[in-house]
Amino acid sequence: MTEANIESVEIDLEPVEDDTTTNFSDNEQIPVEHINFEFEQLSKSRGIYRHFTIFNDTHCYQSVKIKHQNKYKFRIDIAYLDPRPFRIRVKPWKWLYACLALLGLDLVLIFTGWLDTSSVNFLGAFTAVTVVAVMCLLAFFHYSRDKVIFRSQYGRVKLVELINKNPDNEKFRSFINKFVMQINKSKTAKGLNQSKLLALELRELRRLKDEAIVAEGSYERAKRLIFKHEAFSSSD
Repeated sequence: MTEANIESVEIDLEPVEDDTTTNFSDNEQIPVEHINFEFEQLSKSRGIYRHFTIFNDTHCYQSVKIKHQNKYKFRIDIAYLDPRPFRIRVKPWKWLYACLALLGLDLVLIFTGWLDTSSVNFLGAFTAVTVVAVMCLLAFFHYSRDKVIFRSQYGRVKLVELINKNPDNEKFRSFINKFVMQINKSKTAKGLNQSKLLALELRELRRLKDEAIVAEGSYERAKRLIFKHEAFSSSD
């Protein structure tokens, strides 16, 4: 399985002369006062590159590149995130079961003496079954997912996705801890009541939907959840 050829490109958010705004795709101009911290993830086997920049104490800028897909960049206001990360583990067991079944078939052919192990036909069949078994095993690892996500507070829309323990467990845990602390600080700094946060989160999700970052279906589900919230009726 070949590795993806992905360039690690820095995201320059520093203001330059006569231009003190970040180059976001949305129309809102965000002056960059300072960068809090950055984090980078690269999975060559899956062709995934992610770069996170936390700036101005309140925003996260994400640059994402996925092999055979369009790369995209977007920002979010982290005050609207749920500070509790969620871990999602996906294991495509069918590929592993297929691998074990094929290897079992190899063993049956060998130990039952059903075919002559010295014949060319047997060796060809045995090799073909073994190759397919190995491919199934590689598919199992390739399609396995172990990721950590952050969702919007009330609409439950996935806005930040990370590869678990990448680039290593220590660096990953350090970033998660700093990110959670920054989310909580951002919420405190805004000093908004629940009804106002609901209204502003909905506006943030609408912007991301218009930028094609949040899917239409996810936005509609989030909108229903926010509208049903008891505090939303009192929002401005």
